[in-house]
Amino acid sequence: MKKHFYHHIKKIISIGLLAGLLLFTACGKKEIPLTVSEEQIQIEGLTEPFEIIFIADTHLTLCDERDAEVADKAASRSSSFYSKEGVPSEEVFTALMDYVKKEQPDLLILGGDIIDSAMWASIDYVSQHLNELEIPWIYAMGNHDFEYGTEYFTDIAYEEYLPRLDSITETTDGYQIYHHDSFNILATDDDNSQISEEATLALAELKQEGKPIIVVSHVPFEPYTDDHTLHLLTRQVWGETPEGNSKVLLGINSCYPNNDTEDFIDMVTEDDGLVPLVLSGHIHFYHRDMLDEDTLQVVTGAGYEGHLIKLTLQP
Repeated sequence: MKKHFYHHIKKIISIGLLAGLLLFTACGKKEIPLTVSEEQIQIEGLTEPFEIIFIADTHLTLCDERDAEVADKAASRSSSFYSKEGVPSEEVFTALMDYVKKEQPDLLILGGDIIDSAMWASIDYVSQHLNELEIPWIYAMGNHDFEYGTEYFTDIAYEEYLPRLDSITETTDGYQIYHHDSFNILATDDDNSQISEEATLALAELKQEGKPIIVVSHVPFEPYTDDHTLHLLTRQVWGETPEGNSKVLLGINSCYPNNDTEDFIDMVTEDDGLVPLVLSGHIHFYHRDMLDEDTLQVVTGAGYEGHLIKLTLQP
């Protein structure tokens, strides 16, 4: 029987979804449809609502002469990240940022694969938009943000290309923390479909505070329930391994977790009710399910298609 810490966190009384289609004009040229999925959870101790916008997988592929050696790859990848309406990812990103400016949430979370490679033109484009915001943001790493050419989670990728993103992220040791009087947010970086040891230790320390923790993981977790819908859908969309496992989830029937990541997932789904919500991306379609009886996981659709999540934490 799961234990519920009602004196720290209210049971999720209302977890609502409202998907809305909005039209935004990017660069004064065209109307770009955005799909907003609205979620609500209740957290004890809040004195007023706290709004978060969550965006992932915009996959900007802007490249200039500073990165001429990867220009051909960028051009090839670019064709994969147009919206259904034929709008390039950078224009959709502008529309998403215009929506953020209009809504003025309390926090913006960028959940990985915002840029498709650590190219200066893409980084500068994101930096310009973020610096125009009047709200705080968190930029967590996906599996693409600091890859470069053939450097993918290599020592060179970490040493040479991850630091390029210093102007837009404060990630250290594979995670960031946003502290609030009533809750904490732990945003983890993707580490080749794993979570760093340091992020795992950070989650353990946050749990000692006894406040609710919202976890951000670019790669979604495989649910610890009898609901296998997410596993089935990801296999249909992204293919499967020879063993019939999902290629794009994190769990024992998917990308198998190493020891640190397994410990992290165990803490997320622990019998203490302290992690009410996990926000994820990576799979490029919207999905919501329960990881266990206490923890909701919401996966946003692809940002380059104009998808985002508007989350309201309610008193």
